[in-house]
Amino acid sequence: MALAFSSGPPAGGPRSAAKILDAARDVLSAQGYPALTIEAVAAAAGVGKSTIYRWWPNKEALIADALAEIFRAEEIPDLGDTHAELRHAVDMTIDNYTNEDIAASLPALAAGLLPHPELMSRFRETFLHRKRENIAAALRRGVQRGDLPHDLDTDLVQDVWAGTILYRRLMTDTPTDTALAEHLTRLVTENGSGFAARASRSST
Repeated sequence: MALAFSSGPPAGGPRSAAKILDAARDVLSAQGYPALTIEAVAAAAGVGKSTIYRWWPNKEALIADALAEIFRAEEIPDLGDTHAELRHAVDMTIDNYTNEDIAASLPALAAGLLPHPELMSRFRETFLHRKRENIAAALRRGVQRGDLPHDLDTDLVQDVWAGTILYRRLMTDTPTDTALAEHLTRLVTENGSGFAARASRSST
């Protein structure tokens, strides 16, 4: 079990850590992020508050580790089919940002971590960098196959995907369904020139 936000495994090892993280997710689901307290998590896990604070400096770090376990950031398999690989990437992004616990907690969690630069850096690495690099690798394969423009801005593609999904999830009642997933995939595979790197766009 990787604990990106902990200073080490709690007393009792992985089993104890799993119990605490399970309890954190249970309390998060029941109470929501703003109302969640370390006291409530400790009671649900059957451990003392000091046990949690020994390994997680604050509730932001604890919840970041709890959510990291359910946040999808796997490598996109090389299927030899750019559309299929990008659809996998979009589906993964939708799964992450429509998960009730993740979607409801990430904005407040990120804000809570801002005063803690080291934890914020780990947050970006855990929730952004690894997933984005894995998706960027799939986009680069599409470029190498000639399916996508050579100057594709892989960051812009992912910003558009994530921004659309998060906006729909948090601000509207528009569904984030398979139709949206297909639309976002085709937005890139059929209109890749719109995602050209900034330098290329400004030179035309």
